[in-house]
Amino acid sequence: MKKVLFAAFAGAALLAQAQDGPTISSAKIALNAGDLAEAKKYIDEAKKGIEAIAPEARNPKLMPKYFLYRGDVYYALFNDPSSKNLETLNEAVAAYSDLLDYETKLGKVKLGTASQEKLPLLAQAYVQLAEDFNFNQNDKKSAVSAYERAVETRAKVGQLDTTNMSYVAYLSAELGDKPKAEAMFKKLIELEYKGIQWTALLAEDGKRYPFPDKATLDMYIKTEKASDPQRSESILVDFYVRLLFMYIEEKRTADFDALIKVARAKFPANDDLLKLELQAYLDREDFAGAVAKLDEALTKEPNNPLYLYNAGFLYHQKLKNTAKGIEYYQKAIAADEKYVDAIYMLGLVYIDESNKFVEQINALPRNATQKQFDELDKKKNAELQKALSYFERSYKVNPKDLSTLEALREVYYKLSKYEDVKRVAAEIAALQ
Repeated sequence: MKKVLFAAFAGAALLAQAQDGPTISSAKIALNAGDLAEAKKYIDEAKKGIEAIAPEARNPKLMPKYFLYRGDVYYALFNDPSSKNLETLNEAVAAYSDLLDYETKLGKVKLGTASQEKLPLLAQAYVQLAEDFNFNQNDKKSAVSAYERAVETRAKVGQLDTTNMSYVAYLSAELGDKPKAEAMFKKLIELEYKGIQWTALLAEDGKRYPFPDKATLDMYIKTEKASDPQRSESILVDFYVRLLFMYIEEKRTADFDALIKVARAKFPANDDLLKLELQAYLDREDFAGAVAKLDEALTKEPNNPLYLYNAGFLYHQKLKNTAKGIEYYQKAIAADEKYVDAIYMLGLVYIDESNKFVEQINALPRNATQKQFDELDKKKNAELQKALSYFERSYKVNPKDLSTLEALREVYYKLSKYEDVKRVAAEIAALQ
């Protein structure tokens, strides 16, 4: 009885596929004739018939043709302005992908070579849709989905699309999808994706264009079809920075410590990584640890003004060692005479020093002599003059800095330089 039923089932399947064969061929004929509506009708009918049959009972000779023709029909529909949409793109990609998968399982890719040619083009179509979603429609979520489809589509033909993976990571972070962003940034780090791009001026029109790789660029340069080759910087360090920011925000101390160790070893001179590491120490109020890290960095780059300034700031503001703070601020200025942060902070140091004499003046007893007052007042003004020299120097570097202008106004006032007070007050008002 079972054998009879199986035979009946197999016969029905063969009959159904015998009917699907002409329908599939009709779709191809209509496509060749340019009748996309008819081609779509026939290939969709064929799909219904095939899906009514169990996968294991489908004709292995017919299926590759069905997938190929379905891919071709929907590829043509996608390229037609009247039916160019995400649905026709998805159908084309699905059909070509199914063709490649089916023939790969059969052990011989024959018709699937068409998939290998078309899928990268369709992946680029997803990229174009993603760019439209992202930049024109401000639909970041749809952009992420389209970029992911581009990555998946290229993967079908063995291409690793790290560029669009990076877009998925950045946009996911922007959307607040931290798990997806973290997973993607980790993957890019694992792959050591650098995002380096080669560009050159094309001789044909004199404009700068990107090249897919250095070998292609070298060929254009050698044949004088292009000139002035340029190489962009690696963006790999930015993936570390993004992850570290994420770990700081989420207070994932162990993950931060593990990753910063790897990142600093790989990019020892990167300022952003140093700042993040210092910020982590500051957040934990481990100021001695932060200074130790700076001392380590300064052994390699003793004249780095950023490192010198940060050491000065920590000694001055956090460890309350003013003498050490002054020493490092002055070293930072010696390394870069226009390092305005260090110049400004030295002004603040001497404001603080002048205030110490103000406190002593206020603490004088009622029977204090005029001489005692004058001596303290003279010392106070000497410190204010030092502060003024640095604030005026800071002003020369950046005359529009509001903090510097406000500090100048305060010092001018304390030194009774009222005309200067009026002048600076007018500059402040103009900026507000």
